Amino acid sequence: MAEPYGPWRLDDFESKLHEWGPTVPLPGEVYAEVERWITTRADRPRGGAVLVDGEENVWQAPVTYLPDLDSALQRVVCAYRIIEAEHRIVCELFSILPTSIDPEADT
Repeated sequence: MAEPYGPWRLDDFESKLHEWGPTVPLPGEVYAEVERWITTRADRPRGGAVLVDGEENVWQAPVTYLPDLDSALQRVVCAYRIIEAEHRIVCELFSILPTSIDPEADT
C-alpha cells in the first residue's frame, strides 16, 4: 500500500553507510546491494523491519547476508528512526549480526 504523502525522505543513510563501510570488509557487490536496499525505505519504511526494544520508533531491518571466513552467515542490518510528523526516516547505524537463518528462506 502506498504511503498517503508519497515517498518518505531519507536522511543520513548514505553518510552512515560511508562511515561504516570502511570499518568492515564489504565486498563490492554487498556494498551495492546495501545501497539498493536504502532506496526501498522511501516506499516501505517498515517493510521487513521490527521495532528495537526499549527505543521509541527505532526500527531494525535486515539488509543482506555476508558470508564470513568460516562460511557462517552474518546479516547486514540497519537501524533507523521513523519521524512520522515530518514524513522522514533517519538512519542510526549499519551493523553486522550473526544469524542462523538460511538466506534461501527469505526468497
